[in-house]
Amino acid sequence: MGRIASTARAMATAATDGGLLLAPATDLWCDWGLLGVPDPDRATTTSAELPFRDFIRTAFPTFQFHRLSELLIELLQQVADGQLTRLIVCCPPRHGKSQLVSRLFPAYWVSRHPELFCAIASYSGELAYAHSREARHYFRLTGHALSKDSAAVGNWLTPQRGGCIAAGVRGPFTGKGYNLGIIDDPYKGPEDAKSALQRERLIDWLKSVWFTRAEPGLTAEGGLLPAAQVVVQTRWDHHDMTAWLLEQEAEENPEHWTVLNLPAIAEPEAISMQIPHTCKKIPDWRQPGEPLCPERVPLAVLQRIRTRLGSYWWNALYQQRPSPAEGLLFRKDWIQPPLPIAPGQPRRFAPLVLSCDLSFKDGKDNDACGFALLGLLEPQRHPAAEARRQGLALATNAGNAHRPGQHTAQGARPPDPWAELQIEALWAHRQRLDLPGVIKFLLASLASLERQGLRPNAVLIEDAANGPAVCQLLKRQLPGLIAIPPRGSKASRAHAVAPLVEAGQVRFARKSDFLVEELLAFSPRGGVDDQVDAFCQGVLWIEAQYWRGRGHSSAPLPMVFSR
Repeated sequence: MGRIASTARAMATAATDGGLLLAPATDLWCDWGLLGVPDPDRATTTSAELPFRDFIRTAFPTFQFHRLSELLIELLQQVADGQLTRLIVCCPPRHGKSQLVSRLFPAYWVSRHPELFCAIASYSGELAYAHSREARHYFRLTGHALSKDSAAVGNWLTPQRGGCIAAGVRGPFTGKGYNLGIIDDPYKGPEDAKSALQRERLIDWLKSVWFTRAEPGLTAEGGLLPAAQVVVQTRWDHHDMTAWLLEQEAEENPEHWTVLNLPAIAEPEAISMQIPHTCKKIPDWRQPGEPLCPERVPLAVLQRIRTRLGSYWWNALYQQRPSPAEGLLFRKDWIQPPLPIAPGQPRRFAPLVLSCDLSFKDGKDNDACGFALLGLLEPQRHPAAEARRQGLALATNAGNAHRPGQHTAQGARPPDPWAELQIEALWAHRQRLDLPGVIKFLLASLASLERQGLRPNAVLIEDAANGPAVCQLLKRQLPGLIAIPPRGSKASRAHAVAPLVEAGQVRFARKSDFLVEELLAFSPRGGVDDQVDAFCQGVLWIEAQYWRGRGHSSAPLPMVFSR
């Protein structure tokens, strides 16, 4: 009798749980309800409000938590809670961003909102399905139900008729809505990212399909959850999808993205990716030179990768600072190393100029200060002229001596050694400084340069809003301080210098690599240009002193400095 009562109670429990025979959609064999045995596929957790971190511990017990993952978990928790609706994550390869953002998080989000849809898109359907498959696995592993009528990897549902859909970018999302959209690596590789046609197709798909499928969702509690977008990407190109999204912030209705941009090796804030003022940038917690995630990729490994990749791909993929391959105004093939000099001869410069573009107004978003050390390479004089300069006696025909391959008309003067000048960019730097910091930096830099035998003959400071204050404070401390009146815009000055770079009359030493990167990325429409402006100011000043006076004197104009 007791056994019959027990069976009756089990059947009653099954009936209240959905009937003696459960719905065909979830009980295809009509057995779980009849036997009153709990279906593992229909089990649900009782703690739907688990934090994302606790969900990870359950779904992936061996997951390694570190500073990077903790920061990502915190941001994704805000997305799940409806507090954050626009998130861009830019990190180097193999740092675990896809595992968190595109696999664990969709499972957690659907467990929190089983009546709503998450959509995952990647450069290929195969990769999107791989993310969705893992998300489905974690969802079930944590005791959440799947609907048996639709458990396909590209479109799996919960009994509450929410779930996850996945496809490649430009894939079949038409007719499907979602509340959470995740785009993970929209480009297959450099060919896609650098193809203007492929980039245009992706943007068209974003505007006509992807963004039109997003919709707010009504939660089980009756609340309205705003639609959220999460983009996770390794940067390939300066015109990639992340760049396009941030450019759109200048339009009438900005999206106010939160941006997590973390280079593999920490860099000074002054050279990191600039974001629009409408966006929020998550600060980097590291000091310059520290690796992003030494638990996964130690610094020594990163340094080997840097050597193997070269500066262009390293800056794009690992430092998240892509620059134009060919340059915009300044072309890559214009950038030349210094000319070789005769063995045993030192490089002599007349003059050396430290050019400064200063900005230290109040506020954390003000421009950085730019510095460029430029040297006018002293030319090799005609042998006769050099002998006369040294007071040596000359043979009667010495004035007609000429170099092999050089044809001088009889009676003509020797060629002017200053006719073709060579300027070398020896060093450049960019840093945010206040006024006391500028003074300290300049004094320390001049002392360091003097120890290297590179003491500047002139220090150029733009006589603009910031310049006069610095000039007043430094005129007794810095020899050769010259205030330069601003002429024209930054763009016009850059356009004036570009032909000299193209002609090979301005060359670049290795310590000016950051300047070269800034030159290649420089756009007249704006952007990071502090080193470029300091560089152009110095080149134009040297040009004015030594080129434009060539018709009046056969020797360089003398300069008087307060030395």
